[in-house]
This record gives sequence, C-alpha cells and structure tokens, in this order.
Amino acid sequence: MPQQYNQWGQAVGMTLAQFVPCQFRCKTEEGQSVRLIPMLPDQLDDSLLQRLWQTVQLEPDERCWTYLPYSQIQSMQQLRDYFQQSFHFTGSMHYVIEVGDAIVGWIGLLNVRPAHAVIEIGNVFFSSLMKRSTAATETIYLLLKACFSAGYRRVEWKCDDLNTPSKNAALRFGFQFEGLFRQHVIVKGRNRDTAWFAMLDQDWPMLSQAYAAWLNSKRPLNTPSEFIL
Repeated sequence: MPQQYNQWGQAVGMTLAQFVPCQFRCKTEEGQSVRLIPMLPDQLDDSLLQRLWQTVQLEPDERCWTYLPYSQIQSMQQLRDYFQQSFHFTGSMHYVIEVGDAIVGWIGLLNVRPAHAVIEIGNVFFSSLMKRSTAATETIYLLLKACFSAGYRRVEWKCDDLNTPSKNAALRFGFQFEGLFRQHVIVKGRNRDTAWFAMLDQDWPMLSQAYAAWLNSKRPLNTPSEFIL
C-alpha cells in the first residue's frame, strides 16, 4: 500500500485530504433480474414479510441455517421480530430480495463505520429458490455498487472458516482473503474461527466492469458461472 514518511523518517499511511464520512441512503436497488427492497426496523412491509415467510417454509431442510448466528425460523412472528431487531446487528440495514413475484431471501449491510468508510455485506440468506442463480450475483453487484458510490473505501465479507461455500463465493465475487481470526466468537455454543475478506475502492473499477459484462451477457437464470454463489 502507498505510504509516506513523517518528520522522524517513520513510514506512515497516506494522508486522506478532506475526507468526509460516508452518507449511505438505504433505498430500493433495481437490477435486471432482482430488486433489493429495504426492510428497516421501523418500516416493515407486512406483504413482503408474508411472501418471504412463504419462501422460508419451502426450505427442504435446515442446512441453510447452519452458519447463520440463529437457528431455523419457526414462525412469521419470529421472522418479523428478527427484522425489527435488525437481527441483533447494531446499526445494520437489511434488504429483502425480490425475483419476479417471489421474495427469495435477504441480505444485510453490517458493521457500518462511515467515519472510516468501511462497511460489511453479511447475514446472507439465499433461499433454495435463489441459490446458483443470476439473481445471487446481481444482488452482490448492486450492493457493492451502492456502497462504493456512497464513498466507502472498503467492503468486508466475513464467515465461519468452516463455511467453504461462503469462502468460495467471496473469492468468486472478487473479494480478497485477508486472514483468519482464530477463536473469534462463540456462535450457537460452538467456536467460530472467522475468515476475513475485503474489496477496496481501488479494486472496484475493474471488478464492476467484469460484473457488468457478465450480467449483460444475458445468461439465463440458474446457470452456473465463475461469479455465482
């Protein structure tokens, strides 16, 4: 990374001239195959929640909940409570994911640190209706685009080190592995070593072109590719 030197000859980080803390406006993000609709704690839409609950009930088993910090959602009221509490992620922003007439998952922006221009994509629930779809890729693209457009310098992705699909997805989506935080947290009574990934604003111009080229290739839904979760 670029560096400069202070008056004692010590290497220090580059000065950021006139940096202004980021202002992120949580709004609906429209793509070719997907819409991301904000679901803020004080702005819950009952019809969206009902459609999402219908999707949650279609999950064939509980494997999609294994690496999330909560267990399988058992009722519409519990789903509502999670959104009202922002899934216990302080200061987070969540979106439900709409594809066609269905609400097929949710995703959050977590650990928002506007003073440092850092934000995290996390709490990802892609239902079985959405996995390995163009919509999955476009969901990440739309959030990355929104974050970097708002002035964020760094977007993070973190997951259980044992969650191989999530780690592979981070790399396919263009995040870089930065290291392993051993015994980072305790989740559901179990140890979690956390794998850390990040994408920087300087990475985004080239990656955004790759995303746009892939999305504009008009590949059909549910077609595996190098960018699909």
